[in-house]
Amino acid sequence: MTISVDIFKQNKIKYDWSTLYVGLKLDLIRYSDIVNYAVEFLTNHPDTSNQNIIQLAWGGDDINYESLLEHILKDSHINDFNLETDVWQHEKRKWRFGILAYLKMKHQDDFEGLLNKVTEVYADFDYPEDMDSFISYLEPKDGFNPLHYSKEENVSRLINLFNDFMNQEYLYFQKNNTL
Repeated sequence: MTISVDIFKQNKIKYDWSTLYVGLKLDLIRYSDIVNYAVEFLTNHPDTSNQNIIQLAWGGDDINYESLLEHILKDSHINDFNLETDVWQHEKRKWRFGILAYLKMKHQDDFEGLLNKVTEVYADFDYPEDMDSFISYLEPKDGFNPLHYSKEENVSRLINLFNDFMNQEYLYFQKNNTL
């Protein structure tokens, strides 16, 4: 799945070169979004002479986007590109939130469709435990027995848990000054 960085703007999530790098590594972002960000960056910082940013702004099929982003990040004193570290996990969490926010908007009239897409995101992000409560095929851990309720009631419960999760994630990003 590719997603536009516009989802970050729509949800007021700050993003930067690190976010773009993770999006590229996770195959979630289009090259055009990186080019547009570089152009926007140069517009806002006209005195920038960083050749890597300038090259990204030109774009094209013959450039190595990953390498250029790594050089930009190294210029910012980021030298560890292991995506399992806490810094990168935070960026991955932004992407997860962005994707889920996009899906929530896209499937606002189809709750079952939304829940199905959410399970795909759950798998794509290596089954994070904080999503377990609203994954339809997992057994509830809170003592809730879905067999005692209608399909509609179960879907409604999962959607409510999903919405609670999204609100908590939004507050997390707000608290961590990334909104």
